[in-house]
Amino acid sequence: MSAKNPQANAVCKPMHQTIGNSLRVLVTLNHPFNINVAKQLVDFAIANAVYAHRCSYHGTIAATPGSLAFHRDMILDLPMQADLQLIQQHRQQLIDKELIRANCRRFAYEYQPGQEVLKLRYKPNKLNP
Repeated sequence: MSAKNPQANAVCKPMHQTIGNSLRVLVTLNHPFNINVAKQLVDFAIANAVYAHRCSYHGTIAATPGSLAFHRDMILDLPMQADLQLIQQHRQQLIDKELIRANCRRFAYEYQPGQEVLKLRYKPNKLNP
């Protein structure tokens, strides 16, 4: 993750939001009276968020991350065998389909030698004019 690549935060953002929502509910229901109880609430919220993330079905991989990692269904505790090559082919088909859709909106342009182009400079400070 970096400031130049905010798309990398896409994995962390829903997890942090789930933990925050869970903590708000837990603190409202069980107000922590000391630091140990607060730590237990945080641990409980993180454990719930991790479990929810591992059990959530992902359309691109057509499975849950937990079932792929542990070779077991996370809810029913049944064995699960995943065909990783088939999953990779499915993901590649989705990527190719999205690429074709995105390229339809673009137009081709042939640059000629000596032609001027506009090059934008990166300005790292957003607050500067």
